[in-house]
Amino acid sequence: MRLLTRLLTAATLLGLAATAFAQPPVQHWPTRTLRIVVPAPPGGPYDRSIRPLAQHMARTLGQPIVIDNRPGAGNIIGTQAGASAAPDGYTLTMTGLQNAIAASVYDKVPFDIVEDFAHVGAIGEGPQWLVVRTGAGIASFADLLAQARQAPGRIDYASSGAGSTGHLLMEQLQRSADITLTHVPYKGGAPALQDVLGGVVAVIVVPSNAAMAPVQAGQLQVLAVSSRVRSPLVPQVPTFAELGLPQLTVSAWVGLSAPRGTPAPIVRKLNAALHAALRDPAIARQMDTEGLTALPDTPAHYTQLVRDDTARFGELVRSLNLKAN
Repeated sequence: MRLLTRLLTAATLLGLAATAFAQPPVQHWPTRTLRIVVPAPPGGPYDRSIRPLAQHMARTLGQPIVIDNRPGAGNIIGTQAGASAAPDGYTLTMTGLQNAIAASVYDKVPFDIVEDFAHVGAIGEGPQWLVVRTGAGIASFADLLAQARQAPGRIDYASSGAGSTGHLLMEQLQRSADITLTHVPYKGGAPALQDVLGGVVAVIVVPSNAAMAPVQAGQLQVLAVSSRVRSPLVPQVPTFAELGLPQLTVSAWVGLSAPRGTPAPIVRKLNAALHAALRDPAIARQMDTEGLTALPDTPAHYTQLVRDDTARFGELVRSLNLKAN
């Protein structure tokens, strides 16, 4: 019995030692360059938002951080690269609402955005604005609803593509307000907005930073905003909740995530570095330019946000039988 006890104790100690050696030395981490996978092209909103953050985090962590742009397939290609990386804290992925939507819009997504990541924390969130071209004959949100009910399908709206945030918000609007509009999908937000400004399409939902310049120029009129409170940029414009449609309260969020299995102390250290960057006034100004408001939170809170919106938009996508492939 004593021999058996000794053998079991030795095996347990060996197992603990092996586990300790298998894990990165957290107290000394990081000791080399980190990488952030950005599942979007260089020069785009994701890319412009993450680069100053990465520079600040690099100073906090004491190691360089490189940006690895891997665009394609609704952010799936880059996010898959991040999900399959070693869980040692040296590879992070920029995740966002688009991943939550893609989980249902695309068949056979090769990762689970909720379960296959150790989510580090949110970076920021940005509201969507429902805008109409000035001169389209739609004076207000109430006028949009009245005209749509009088002539179902006559009013068309543009989006950056099937399954985009703008498309799903407009589908929710039609369902909630019992109206019918005609969807005109584009391959990207820029051509969609250009055709609205050019008089081809009347209505679009876009991020605030994309709409602000034409709104200030008098080319677009904002009918409603999707944020929880009114935007200080257009304080006269009501939220969807004020208009009786709280289910249209939504913000496009982005954050940072590590592969599943990344040690919790490393995740906490990354979260602290992210928080320090978000408190930098220069970074706050850059985010404001991109239409984002800093959203510092804990890994647990960001995980719950990813989980909630994946379920929320998954239900809507399935009810519409919407597929992008």
